[in-house]
This record gives sequence, structure tokens and C-alpha cells, in this order.
Amino acid sequence: MKKRELVSFLFIFILFGLISGVWGQEHLPREKKNVRENIFVLRTLRMTQALDLTEAQTAVIFPELNRAEKEKAALQAELGREIKELRQLIKNEKVEDKEFENRVTKIMNCREKIRLREEDFEKFLFGQLTSNQKARYIVFNLDFNRGMMERMGRARMAGQKNK
Repeated sequence: MKKRELVSFLFIFILFGLISGVWGQEHLPREKKNVRENIFVLRTLRMTQALDLTEAQTAVIFPELNRAEKEKAALQAELGREIKELRQLIKNEKVEDKEFENRVTKIMNCREKIRLREEDFEKFLFGQLTSNQKARYIVFNLDFNRGMMERMGRARMAGQKNK
């Protein structure tokens, strides 16, 4: 019965988080929002299973996880805009080095902010987990990210074959 309650709680919590997250991402195309949301939900559910989180841990961790993901999404959108502008500068033949340096600095700052936000969440998370769960999180994180990269690579290759 405890597992069923936990799964119900997670489902409602994730649904609430996704609904509130959708309102904060109007600037993204619908497909990107769906992919980002689906990955977030999959990661959250798999993390819950892999770490065997208690209901109390879930209630503390998930709001912070949701906040961290929203902040990272905003930072990654900003990074995407900066990279797009850098690409345009590269195409322009009459650009001064100072403009390139400014754009590169902005991009490096965005990347640093994303990295720091990830580190902040991980510090918070490790404060909530047992030693065993911390170890399982490290393995889960590596395996999940590797698996997602492999799946995206296969999907990309399948998409190229269909063209």
C-alpha cells in the first residue's frame, strides 16, 4: 500500500509541476516543451525507483528538483539565444574582435550558471539522501545520461535515414 501511495503522490506532484512549468515556457516551441517535460518525468520516476526514495524525501526533493529544472531551462534558452547570435556574427564578415569576445564571454557565463545550478541541486540532494542513496544517485545519473545520449543518437540516425 505504501508504494501505491508513493506512486500516486509522485504522479500528482509531477503533474502539478508540469502544469506550472508549461506556463513558464511559452517561448519554447511545443515539441521542445514536450520533449523536455517527458525527459523530466522519466528522469524523476526512474530516480525515485533507483534511489528508493521515501515519501518524506520525495516531498522535500521534488519541489527543489522542479525549481532547478525550470531555472536550468531558462538558462539553456538564454544560452541558445546567445549561440544563435554568435552564429550570426560569424556569418558577418565585418565584425570586430571585441564583439566576438563579448559574445563568447556571455556564452561562458551562461554555461557556468547552468553548471552552478546543477551543483547547487546536487548539494541539496545529497543533504537529503543516505550514503547508499548518494552512491546509487551517482550511478543512476551517469547511466541515465548515457542512455539518453545513446537514444538521441539512434533517433537522430533514424531521422537522417528517413530523409
